[in-house]
Amino acid sequence: MMLLQLKNISKGYGEPGTHSFRPVLKGLNLEIGKGEKVAIIGPSGSGKTTLLNLIGALDLPESGEVIFNDSDLTTYSKNQLAEFRNKNLGFVFQMHHLMPQLTLMENVLLPILPQGKVKKEQKDWAEYLIKKVGIWEQRNQKPSEMSGGECQRTAVVRALVNKPELILADEPTGALDEDNATALTDLLIQLSDEEKVTLVTVTHSAEMAAKMDRKLVLKNGQLSSELKV
Repeated sequence: MMLLQLKNISKGYGEPGTHSFRPVLKGLNLEIGKGEKVAIIGPSGSGKTTLLNLIGALDLPESGEVIFNDSDLTTYSKNQLAEFRNKNLGFVFQMHHLMPQLTLMENVLLPILPQGKVKKEQKDWAEYLIKKVGIWEQRNQKPSEMSGGECQRTAVVRALVNKPELILADEPTGALDEDNATALTDLLIQLSDEEKVTLVTVTHSAEMAAKMDRKLVLKNGQLSSELKV
C-alpha cells in the first residue's frame, strides 16, 4: 500500500528565473510503501536534506506534488501543514535538539503538548518506549546529564510518541561513535518493524544504508533506480 509519492518535484535556491537561482532537485519522482525502510544516500550538496524537508512538509517544492495518503500536501495552508506534521510525522536529526532545561520525560512529551493536556494512555505509551530503548533510569535527568547515545535514543522516543506513520531521520547516527551508531540503527529498525512505521533516512553510513529495505542514490537532482542491498 502506498504511503508517499513525490511527482515531478523541482526545488532550488535563489530567485527562480534569475542568474542566482540554483536548481537542486529536477523533476524528481519517488514512491514509498507503508512500512518500508528506505535509505537516501548521495554526495554532499546533492540535496538529500532538501528532499527530506519536502517529504516532511517543512518546505514546499517550486513545482510538483507531494502526496501523502492520497492527499497533496502542496495544497495545504501553513496551519494545516503544522497539524499534519504533528499528527503524522516523527523527526530524528543528527543532533538530538532536546530542550536543555527539560528532563528526558518532558522532552519526550513535547510533541503531545499542542494537543492539550497529556492523557494517561499517552504518558503510558511514552513510559513504555523509554523503557523499551533502555533509558528509563535517566527519565528525570536533563540532556547535560546524559550521554550522546542516551540523548539520541530520547530523540527517537520523542519521534515515536505521537504514533506517527512516517519517521524521517537526517544523519541520525552522524554524531555518534561506531557502537552507539550501530545500536541506534538497530533500534530504529526494530521500532519501525514493531510499530509498523515507515522509515526514511538520509545517511552517509554504509552500514545503516545496508540495513534498509531499499537504498536510493540522489545525484544531479534525480534519484537513481534502487540499488540491491
